[in-house]
Order: sequence, then C-alpha cells, then structure tokens
Amino acid sequence: MTALWVGCADDAESWLPFAVEAITGTDEPHRTEDEAPLASLLDKLSLHRRAGGTTFSALPVPHEPVGLTGPVGVAAMDAGECVVVDGGPGVGALVAVPDVVAFGSALEPGAMVRWQLHSAQASIVPVSLGEARRMLAEALVIAVDALEAMDVARWRADAAEEIAQLASSRVPPEVADQLPPGLDPRRSDLLVRAARLEAIAELAMADDGAAVTLFAADQRQAALRHVAGAARHAMSAASTFIH
Repeated sequence: MTALWVGCADDAESWLPFAVEAITGTDEPHRTEDEAPLASLLDKLSLHRRAGGTTFSALPVPHEPVGLTGPVGVAAMDAGECVVVDGGPGVGALVAVPDVVAFGSALEPGAMVRWQLHSAQASIVPVSLGEARRMLAEALVIAVDALEAMDVARWRADAAEEIAQLASSRVPPEVADQLPPGLDPRRSDLLVRAARLEAIAELAMADDGAAVTLFAADQRQAALRHVAGAARHAMSAASTFIH
C-alpha cells in the first residue's frame, strides 16, 4: 500500500493526508524511529522518487535473497516487506522497513508500526506486470488443483467465498477506497487477485486438510508455497513504478 501511494504521488502535498489514512487503517498512528509522523516519511520517499527513482514494494519470499545487502536486507527479510525507492547508480536507494507489533483480535485488529529508514544499494530487479500476470495465472491453476484435492472449501468455510472469487476481477469497495485515485485498473486487479491467492494459500498451509499420507501433505505444502511466492511477486510487481 505504501509503495502504491508513493509511486502515484505528484508534486503537491495534498495526497499525503489520504495516503496516511489509507496506510494506517486500523493501526495506531505510524511513526518513524525518531518519532516523526508517517507523512514525513512518505514525503522523503516521494522526493527521492521524483528525483528519478524507481519505487516498488519488496515482499521477500522465505529463503530467497531480497536484493538488499547487509543489515537492511536482514531487516527486510525479518519484516517480510519493505518499500524501496531506488535512485539508480551513484544515487542509491532509500529503504523503509516497517516494524509491526500486532494487538487486538480478529474482530478488532490493530498494530503499532514503527518505520526504519535506511540508505542502501539495491540490486532488486522488479518483475514486470506482464510477467507477474503470467506467473499468477500459472499459480492459480496449481492452487485450484491443490485446494480441490484438499477440499478446503468444505473443511474451512471461511475460505469458501474467497476461493469462489479467485477468478474475479472485481476489486472490493473496502479495498478500492484505500487505493490511490487514478491507479491503473491492471495494477489494482493484479494486486487484489494476488493478495486473495496468498491469503488462501497461507490458510491452506496451516492445515493438511484431507491429506492421508505424509508424502501427500508435503506435496501440497510445496505446491502452496510456490503459489504464495508467486502471489507475493505479483503484489510487488503491481506496486512497481519506473520513472
């Protein structure tokens, strides 16, 4: 979400309040390590982007290198996400890594978020929208086969509706309200499909369902890990802006 707003930002500051509201959601107000407000961080990232940088959200897949070296790469892997604004050779990148402490319940979720801002050299090669759509289409076939074999919709009623919506291009209104105005529909479609697919894969990996042997369970877990990885790459591609 943060990368989307920074990538779509213009020279005016009028977008900042809307971005802060969308990114914060039900969390407590986001702060940086030095207690600056989220708007201050977004402004720094936006300025770096307007200087000619490429903005993207890096969503590290477990056991895959993230393309950021040293402590920044470790922090990104630990967080499972970061926002990178790469200014190119000789300029370097700004990397914002969230430290999220969740609280509350599934009915009333919340989080305390502190952002760490780093300067680094990035060697991440973002996946293109076209390649991400191809990867997601392949992952969808694998996911449907695995989910049908596990009969997830039967033993996890909370997933049945999401599974039914996997092929839908409809962006839920509650999600659309959080996206930057004027966002390319191809991006929002890819983002929603990928996020839904990852959530279902994660849910299915939490339970072996109808698996009757250890081998069957391992095979399904491997397939679902591939699906979740493809979904994360697709979400990263949807939030990549090359300037």
